[in-house]
Amino acid sequence: MIVAVVGPTGVGKTRLSIELAKKYKAIIVGCDAVQIYQELDIGSAKVTEEEKENITHYLIDIKKPSEEYTVRDYQKDLRNILDNNKDKNIIIVGGTGLYLTAGICDYNFEKATNEKNKLLYDVKIVGLTAPRDVIYDRINQRVDAMLKNGLVAEVKNLYRKYPDSKVLKRAIGYKEIIAYLKGEISLEEATEDIKKNSRHYAKRQYTWFNHQNVVKWFNVNFQNFDLTIKEVINYLEGEKNEEG
Repeated sequence: MIVAVVGPTGVGKTRLSIELAKKYKAIIVGCDAVQIYQELDIGSAKVTEEEKENITHYLIDIKKPSEEYTVRDYQKDLRNILDNNKDKNIIIVGGTGLYLTAGICDYNFEKATNEKNKLLYDVKIVGLTAPRDVIYDRINQRVDAMLKNGLVAEVKNLYRKYPDSKVLKRAIGYKEIIAYLKGEISLEEATEDIKKNSRHYAKRQYTWFNHQNVVKWFNVNFQNFDLTIKEVINYLEGEKNEEG
């Protein structure tokens, strides 16, 4: 079984992926264009070692910030993992829609469009969603927590070590703090820019996933996330029974 967990930033994808991996004894494959990189931890909301609960994770922390990594690279790497682990259950998790589409679909780079693409693998795509204002509020809280947990120090250290890193200059949470460190904006302005850019990114994530292959959406119960996990499992079990 291959399950892809998608949705906007801050909706609970990591937590769901861990719970599904524990239940189905699955491996987890990251699908995030920033979490690919080592040392970009706080700003990318990367899964921690504690959160992993000893579950094998692939395509996280595989490149240095000074290295380039493209959608084509991800397509090749994801397909290799899927092809080499056909005996295992696999959970793909992340919000980078283009990475997922390129990896599991018949995606043509020369004719790249935001339209439905034919699936090359039997993948169940589970989407987590919530009212837009709830998502935006959670994004704002997450950004505040990142700053409290040392985002400025993380970016300062990374920018010193990798001043020419392209990912640092384009990734949300990093490019804004770099502008602050360079004296171009205040920390308050950088914080608001991160929140604003994250909200815009969430909107783009919705747009992408809604134009791609069929996603089974689940409204997240943030007061009782276990109920959301149960709903997803019931859906997957129903799909398995239909197949069997």
